[in-house]
Amino acid sequence: MPQQNRQLAAILFTDIVGYTAMMQQDEQMAVNITRHYITVLKQLVAEHDGKILNDYGDGSLCSFSSATEAVQCAIEIQQQLQTEPKVPLRIGLHVGEFFFEGDKVMGDSVNIASRIQSLGQANTILFSKEVFDKLKNQSGYKSVSLGKFEFKNVDEPMEVFALANEGLVVPKKEEISGKLKEVKKKSTRRKLIIVSVFLILLVASVLFYKNFSGISGFNGEKSIAVLPFDNIGTETGEEYICDGITQDIISSLSKISSLKKVIGWFSVRGFKKTTKSLNEIAKELGVAAILSGSIRTQADKTRIIVELTEVNSKKRLWGDNFEYDSKDILSIQSKVTGEIVNALKTSLTPEEKKGLSKRYTENVEAYKFYIRGRNFWNARGRENFDSAEANFKQAIKLDANYALAYSGIADCYTYTYKGMSQLEAIPIARRYANLALSLDSNLSEGLTSLGFIQHNFDYEWAQSKKTLERAIELDPNNPIAHMYYGNLLQYTGNTKEGLQEAEKAVTLDPLAFATNWVLGRNYYFAGENDKAIEQFKKTLKIAPKQQETLTWSLGLAYFENKMYQQAKQEFDKISNLDHNSLIDHYAIMQSYGNALLGDKVKAKELLEKALTEKGKVWLSPYRLSQVYTALGDHNEALNQLEEAYEKRDLHMFWIKVDPSFDPIRNEQRFKDLLKKMNLN
Repeated sequence: MPQQNRQLAAILFTDIVGYTAMMQQDEQMAVNITRHYITVLKQLVAEHDGKILNDYGDGSLCSFSSATEAVQCAIEIQQQLQTEPKVPLRIGLHVGEFFFEGDKVMGDSVNIASRIQSLGQANTILFSKEVFDKLKNQSGYKSVSLGKFEFKNVDEPMEVFALANEGLVVPKKEEISGKLKEVKKKSTRRKLIIVSVFLILLVASVLFYKNFSGISGFNGEKSIAVLPFDNIGTETGEEYICDGITQDIISSLSKISSLKKVIGWFSVRGFKKTTKSLNEIAKELGVAAILSGSIRTQADKTRIIVELTEVNSKKRLWGDNFEYDSKDILSIQSKVTGEIVNALKTSLTPEEKKGLSKRYTENVEAYKFYIRGRNFWNARGRENFDSAEANFKQAIKLDANYALAYSGIADCYTYTYKGMSQLEAIPIARRYANLALSLDSNLSEGLTSLGFIQHNFDYEWAQSKKTLERAIELDPNNPIAHMYYGNLLQYTGNTKEGLQEAEKAVTLDPLAFATNWVLGRNYYFAGENDKAIEQFKKTLKIAPKQQETLTWSLGLAYFENKMYQQAKQEFDKISNLDHNSLIDHYAIMQSYGNALLGDKVKAKELLEKALTEKGKVWLSPYRLSQVYTALGDHNEALNQLEEAYEKRDLHMFWIKVDPSFDPIRNEQRFKDLLKKMNLN
């Protein structure tokens, strides 16, 4: 096949010395060093009119139209890389032709430059005689001949020179090693050396296997956290790919039943670019093992470096690096997950083995739209949910059978930030959840959404129980499924098991606001107010931006615990918090708090102020019913509850366990509502 675009150029090869060992010893330092290197490389190659033909993360292949420009660029790169964090870089140069075959850069000159570079040490610049001939009459460049070397796959010995300008290292010939031909010389001394080296390697391999092999070395609890992969050298706008791959690995591990605990995304995402040690992270998350790594995506290549560590022993259970073509990015999560399973000595059911290699789409662009949609969805808020939905729909346009994308749209309407009522939003959520399940009946994400709809909107508790149990069977480490299932159990009368499920959700996502707040709320509904108070305080530390909700929740728990002064302090805080207006949900909260504490005048004043705005803003009839109950207007309280039922108010499924309604629980209209909701 004829080669295209054959070009004559100065070829520059770079490589970070000892990069793999560096990653194993101090990953954060390796990341900082790589960032420094990439920044300097891009800047200086551009300034000297060069091109980066291939970027390998810890090395590169560059071309220049002039040998002088290539050498000058190499000098400036090495100078700048001596500032902290210092980068142990070696550089090799040659002049010759190269060509492209597909996306690959090929040619003898490329191979030679690579082999010359391999002889180097940190802070060296080595080059061929072809480059030396271009420099020998230029006084600004000092060079030293290192002699001739026989390189692998190069016919004739080649003379190699080292640049000896101030600040650069000139390697000693006796210390040089690299991609050289093996010398076929036999002697007794050489044989002894070979035997000795063999024995050393044999002992080293035994020690390595004993101390670092995941299969034989891991005996801890099968619990793991996957930290957000660091984004190295990738455009900021592409960082969602790193997050998406991290979430995919978490999702795959989550579905393995023999893993005791897989920490959810909402808890690990806070450790992106963290300075905390693995011990500190493991303690916060309650895990025995941590997977960390980095991803570099550029052009058509994705490189991933990963390491699995048993935290207490600091034992490296497994580590590797992979480079994928963009079309193979869909294989990353199954490859990494499979290696983790082996390292943790984890067993798989036949169904789990099948699921491990499952791909929900073969379209890379559809996948990218999907993970971008998830990124927006995780950010919450109306605009983000709109963006999430738009990306999910783009994924479906590219792959109409992409079940996860349909499930993603369902999630945009299950808990909607779009300003829609439940009556408007839930039918849309149901339609997309059913579409997802029609494509994959074993999709845990779709079953989780459908299970929520069945008990929160349909009040079909028995059917929802079956749906959520199947979701948990398929994905035993899914915190949201456990949270929904715990709600269902508790709100239908099984308080003990319901709280156990809510607690399980927190262990799986210990730093997520939703799981922590729901656990505190459910302690409150169960009358365990000391636990509720403790849990709400803990949640406030985790999610200080949710102060309005938590202040309100704390006030209620204090009130039920007969700690009236503390309750008043919390209720009073609500008016001082930074929210858009008191004529909203928070005005009703404060009105209810005043009514509970006996200040009915203040409660009615706030209530009337809110009601004058009804129609301009949405007021929850469930929340209004709480206020009327506390004010003693039971008839209006029941009117509001009946309206809440008709409108499928989001809070209605609390009705059986919410202590707010204890004063009207024996009213016939209240009992009729419970019957309509299948809660009697």
